[in-house]
Amino acid sequence: MTILSLSFKLFFLYAFVTITFLACSDDSSSSAGDEPAVSTKTSALEVDEEHNIITWTTENSKDMCLLENGSFTWKTVNLGTSKESARYEFRGDTLVLYSLVYNNGEQERFGHMYLGGTAGNIYGTWKALFCDFDPVEKNTFCATGDVFTTKTITLSKGEMITETQYDFERYSAQKSGNLVLSELTADILRALKGTFELYIPGAFVDDSARVLSLIQEYKITTVSQTKTSINFKMDGKEYALKYNEAEETLAKDGSEKVNRTVMLELSSGKTTCNLDFERTFMEKSLCKSENKDYLDINREIIDKQGNTLEYAVAYLANNQEEFEKCVKSVAPASSSNGQGYDGELN
Repeated sequence: MTILSLSFKLFFLYAFVTITFLACSDDSSSSAGDEPAVSTKTSALEVDEEHNIITWTTENSKDMCLLENGSFTWKTVNLGTSKESARYEFRGDTLVLYSLVYNNGEQERFGHMYLGGTAGNIYGTWKALFCDFDPVEKNTFCATGDVFTTKTITLSKGEMITETQYDFERYSAQKSGNLVLSELTADILRALKGTFELYIPGAFVDDSARVLSLIQEYKITTVSQTKTSINFKMDGKEYALKYNEAEETLAKDGSEKVNRTVMLELSSGKTTCNLDFERTFMEKSLCKSENKDYLDINREIIDKQGNTLEYAVAYLANNQEEFEKCVKSVAPASSSNGQGYDGELN
């Protein structure tokens, strides 16, 4: 598909794709409660119309949960000034921006595409298509998926305003599914057979084919089943798997990071194994010293003054190890002992 074949329906193809040459901290946000519905940053803009190059300079700041003298404090940190450039061109009514990177100003191959302004005039308001144009192959590649964000840039004499709108509620609504037929359910069934490779975010990934295949392979008898629970018999034992909570939400900082909470229980006889997992990227309400045992603080950043600051990036609670031990205790006697999974949770 060439750039000229694009139509205005591409306005609605926004998806979560990081546009690297616009990635930096938000200067301000308007919100209901803590959540920004719109985040805005303002940069100083220079336009070289002879060479079709725009350069923008941004004073970056970010709200962070800092570890200072053993205590956690929510502060706005000045991260200094960033300067970025891009070459622009017009292809029909579409604006294409190619990021200029590295010390020699080398141009990235793929250009990021925008519509909405006036063809031939860099100034105006342009809406991101979340599509990339390849000038070598003359092809356009658009991200697919649901719409959870809208991004625009407004270019005027001396100023660029980048505005991003987030649809938190619709993101959450789109994430409800059949948890029993998820990748995590398949992992739990395999764990009962001694293979421990539990990927907790797999609760949000449909894996119905593998779940149904394992039910057949393990000769499992399903007693009852809903989208959130299943009672079954395997190797002469009865089990009840129930998802009490499984939620994915967008991080409140308006980034493309995803918060995840999974709470489930696997019961057999008098034993109930509880899995509790929560990863929430840092927000003001979690920046408390009483949460120190659950804060991921192995991060450092240097502020504008050159100070090295230690900060918490997320709240993380996870009892996977205890859950796996419990699953082993209720596994059928015929199951072999598997090895615990100690990989990184994404």
